[in-house]
Amino acid sequence: MSLFSVRFTLRPLCRLISRCDRVLIYALPFAVYVPRPPLIGGMNALAASLALHLHPLDGEPLVAHLRIVDKFSMFPPTTHVLSDFLKLLKEREGAVEYRQANLTVASTVSKCFTDPAPNGQPYTHIFDLTGESTHDRPAEVQIAQTFSVSLLIGKEAAKHSIKAYVRSLSSYYDHDTEKKSYTEDDPDGWTPLGVRGTWWHESVRALASIPNLPLVVIRKAYVYGPGVPRGDVTTCILLGLVYKHLGEEMKFLWGPKLKKNTLYSQDAVRAGWMCSQWAASMTRDQANAAAGVLIPPSGDKSVTSVPDVVAPTETVIAPVFNLTDDGDTDQDLLGQVIAQYFDIKSGFHGAITMQLAKLKFDDMVEEVNELHTSKWTEIITQASPPVPSTPLSPYAPRYQLERRGCALNGQKLKEIVGYTPKYPRFSVETVKETIDSWKAEGIWPQT
Repeated sequence: MSLFSVRFTLRPLCRLISRCDRVLIYALPFAVYVPRPPLIGGMNALAASLALHLHPLDGEPLVAHLRIVDKFSMFPPTTHVLSDFLKLLKEREGAVEYRQANLTVASTVSKCFTDPAPNGQPYTHIFDLTGESTHDRPAEVQIAQTFSVSLLIGKEAAKHSIKAYVRSLSSYYDHDTEKKSYTEDDPDGWTPLGVRGTWWHESVRALASIPNLPLVVIRKAYVYGPGVPRGDVTTCILLGLVYKHLGEEMKFLWGPKLKKNTLYSQDAVRAGWMCSQWAASMTRDQANAAAGVLIPPSGDKSVTSVPDVVAPTETVIAPVFNLTDDGDTDQDLLGQVIAQYFDIKSGFHGAITMQLAKLKFDDMVEEVNELHTSKWTEIITQASPPVPSTPLSPYAPRYQLERRGCALNGQKLKEIVGYTPKYPRFSVETVKETIDSWKAEGIWPQT
């Protein structure tokens, strides 16, 4: 997630593309299958968007059957879900299946594979979108919900006739840079941030070590757009509306050139499908030869006490693709685009304010969140109509306000897979499309 623009006073601080068969997608506990695919995990992230890409409401499906598995209920929904996804489940009941399940249980994961699709055929493509995305979860939770779940799914997949296993990896790495863009084989770009970053990273190393698993890893930039109600870029967009109502300049911490690479949600799911088709066209050894990189250990010595963690001394190689748009987004571009959309001013805090913020960072985080959320509450309750239950919130956890970024070189995906983004840069147009999608969902405050 990105660093958000913040405002604070000094006072408190000084005080088939060809048609395929079956897919499985897994989301946090969640799964789905394509060509015969499952989608696993991510119902509170990109799973619904991916399902709609594979089985569009108004077009020819790319897959014959789709199974989606996650911990959430859909009827009624216990997490925010795209209304079109719920419509998809109702209208395509024979072709799209949703299972509410606990993927921390090995027997449950096994049934996602062994229960046949309606045509009796096995699933062939796995989209693993699992993982605990909340930053402040302790190691025990990250191990159980991120590392162990993904490893369970990967081991089970290796027992079946799987053609492609796509592991989605978020930007939980230390990319504090203003100039560099990290390629997949640059070891400096693989330093995880915090406990969350460590266990997402170790899950990839563990998956990569499963013999013959047709793995492909997609390391994404900061995702925003339809179907993404949370995240660094989403929060920045919401802050634009907050500062519009405050009548003040929207100011960012740190500096204008800090990299905050972005990725539109529709490009994210389209690239995921393309990568699955690429992986399915060859063996794992061939995929490693074409796009394999060395994935170094996380550097956290405590991980070695956890069963199934790959030893730091072992060499781990997997095909990895960075996925980002072409805009090389930094904080300056983020601020300019959002300011243009909302017709406000954007800028950056000066040196004195920055020094005070560093001395009293926790106080600053508390104050800006109080300012932003109180104004947001006013906005959503006074909207016409009010939207008090919207999942959108400008609240920024501490880690989002720290100096951190995302700087990815996405050239390899273009050269090897043939991917080209349809939304090449963060722009007023993509912000408008994002907000229009929230309006259509009834979660954006009309003011």
